[in-house]
Amino acid sequence: MRRTRHHRRSQSREQPGATPSSAATSLDGKWGRRDRDALVVIIGAIVACYFPVFGAGFTNWDDDRFITGNPLFRGSVAGYVVAAFTRVQFQAFHPLHLLSYLPDRLLWPNQPAGFHALNVALFALALVLGFLLLRRCVATWPAVAAILLVGLHPMAVESVAWVVGRKDVLALLLLLSTLLVADREPRTTRSTVVACGLALAACLAKTSAVVLPIVLFAWLHFARQVPVRAALRRCLPFAGIALLFALPVPLIWRHNQMIPPGRPLPFVRDVLGTLGIYASRVVAPVDLSPVYPAMVSGQVLAGLVTGAALLAAVAFWHRLPSAAKFALVGFIGCLLPVANITPLYFRFADRYALLAVAVLAWPVAALLAWPKVVARRIGYVLVPLLLGLELWTTSHLALAWKDSLSLWQHAVEVQPRAVFAHLKLGETLREQGLFREAAASYLNAGQLEPGGLKGPAGFLRTMGEKAESEGRISAGSYQQWEQAIAKPGFDARQMDALIDSVDQSKCHSCAEALLWLALRMFPQPDPTLVARARIALDRGRTSTAMVYLGEVRDANAEGLAEIVRALSAPAGEAAR
Repeated sequence: MRRTRHHRRSQSREQPGATPSSAATSLDGKWGRRDRDALVVIIGAIVACYFPVFGAGFTNWDDDRFITGNPLFRGSVAGYVVAAFTRVQFQAFHPLHLLSYLPDRLLWPNQPAGFHALNVALFALALVLGFLLLRRCVATWPAVAAILLVGLHPMAVESVAWVVGRKDVLALLLLLSTLLVADREPRTTRSTVVACGLALAACLAKTSAVVLPIVLFAWLHFARQVPVRAALRRCLPFAGIALLFALPVPLIWRHNQMIPPGRPLPFVRDVLGTLGIYASRVVAPVDLSPVYPAMVSGQVLAGLVTGAALLAAVAFWHRLPSAAKFALVGFIGCLLPVANITPLYFRFADRYALLAVAVLAWPVAALLAWPKVVARRIGYVLVPLLLGLELWTTSHLALAWKDSLSLWQHAVEVQPRAVFAHLKLGETLREQGLFREAAASYLNAGQLEPGGLKGPAGFLRTMGEKAESEGRISAGSYQQWEQAIAKPGFDARQMDALIDSVDQSKCHSCAEALLWLALRMFPQPDPTLVARARIALDRGRTSTAMVYLGEVRDANAEGLAEIVRALSAPAGEAAR
């Protein structure tokens, strides 16, 4: 028995993150010049890293819905405040996030630099609070190194560089504030009430903050060595707040049609794959984008690796150091709302992982504080290299958020299979009058999503606006087509009549765009598509025939090869 106890005490001294509560608390009072210098370094590093966003503008990635094109934001302040608390806006109830734009509304409503500066300031403040929290457990060097590794991570770029990403920054700021207050010793009724108020505010900023009880429990039990039952009791009021906000979320999503009808993988493989993809991006943050394909490359393999890693962690749980346990519980806990347990409309997003990345700060700090001399020397070499790499990568990634065109060109380049990236690039190009390039983007979107309507609809709008700008059709024609299609009871017969009417105008490309949309709205069997393609080819309408052939699903459909040969043959040979 004595040998066992001695072994456990020795193990707790050697393992990273196994600092007893009393020792951890003793660091609270040690505050000196190095800590003040560390705060300057943290703030300076964040400002330097995100300096490119101060010259960025608004984007059409929801900045228009929340800010530039939001009549409530442009209206009276009182009306904006009332609406924030009484309406579900933009598929969520997040009044504190909406109210955070009031300083921008009053100080610089038309200057995006002010919005970006406030985002960066809030993020820097969140990291300062994270540093203060870490200093309760570790010394200055590991605390500042860990918080910078988190703050400069490329996965944080979307939340900081994107104006509307402020909700994620606010949730992080308030979650860390809650931990700071809830962790105070001795506990008082006042500190508990303040901590609950901060937790409520975090959930009002973004409902993903409902993970706070999990993070708090992990912090108290693994970082501060509070016994399980005592940690659970301290988390109970926060769990009640989390449930209050978590339960209505699926109802709001379903009401706003934000839950897709199916998932690309079986439930367990889908959830494990989602967790694995986020873990892999934390380790290797490459090809980051504001949007991703519904089925990310490598998701199946990531799910298998994640499942195996979790089984190994369970099997060897008692041998894991406290920092590793905290990392597993905190990281997975923060990802639970976005792990596609309930399928998400946007299945993956970097901003979803901000809280999960942030909770890794203490395990990293505990590892850097490991008393093994060799480990600390390795840290002194690796940390500066990693910070330099992160600084370079993150600052370059922030440049992509300069404007809408830069953002979506970057998204299409790094995630060419992301349908939404092509749609937004097409929208951006169309609004700038670059109709040929916009049409190409919508064509790509339509080809990536067989049966989807958004690509053909965007292509039709592009062709219509192009024809209107060239005077080939009268102004407002596209709006008339759109209104006709949107009428209740609109059917295939009416669509054929509309196509014939448009085809008689001077915009044959508009008629073909309408035809593409019609074939998506009212799908036809392959034999019918092949037969109509043959008729169009016989009439010399090669491009119309190509529209029909593009919707054929079976590559071996009868008659298809003959038409393809006819299209590929030289003009004279085809005529014979």
